[in-house]
Amino acid sequence: MNWNFTVGHFNVRLPVSDQDGEALFALLSEQRRVDHIPRLAMTVSAQALDELRRMAMRFETREAAFWLVEGAYDQQLVARIGIQKINWLQRGTQVQWEIVDTLDDDSLALIVAAVCDFCFDQLGLYRLEMRLRVGSDAQEARLQRLGFHYEGFLPAHVEYNDEAMDLALYSFLASDRLEPAQSN
Repeated sequence: MNWNFTVGHFNVRLPVSDQDGEALFALLSEQRRVDHIPRLAMTVSAQALDELRRMAMRFETREAAFWLVEGAYDQQLVARIGIQKINWLQRGTQVQWEIVDTLDDDSLALIVAAVCDFCFDQLGLYRLEMRLRVGSDAQEARLQRLGFHYEGFLPAHVEYNDEAMDLALYSFLASDRLEPAQSN
């Protein structure tokens, strides 16, 4: 199974440990890109190398897969999209993303649709969910435009900055995908 693919003008690929450290650090070092998860931004470049190694180990055990999304022509990293906490028995996973401010909704829709298709068609998953900090209005609006459904919130689900944080829960099911029109 090939976990790397191209969609539109973007390459969606698994990371290469040390090579991708600088680009990943640039992406994850800005708080506004990770605050919705919620997590703290990276402050030193060595954290990116540690993160890349963790991503590789989690992929080897098939508990997670994180893709780097880069422009096919300029090779600039525009997003990291991942699936984690994969439940192979119940066929579900949690989606996570960090994206640059310049990635427009149409491009994001193409990328997310390709990742969803991969999860449903290649991995046999039925349910994708995303959990994000309540109040992440821009991220929640993007999820809704992508077809994710709001299911509610998980009160005091994580601790972040010494505060109990509620997480909004959104889902996208394999059955939510648009079926091709039937020809008569």
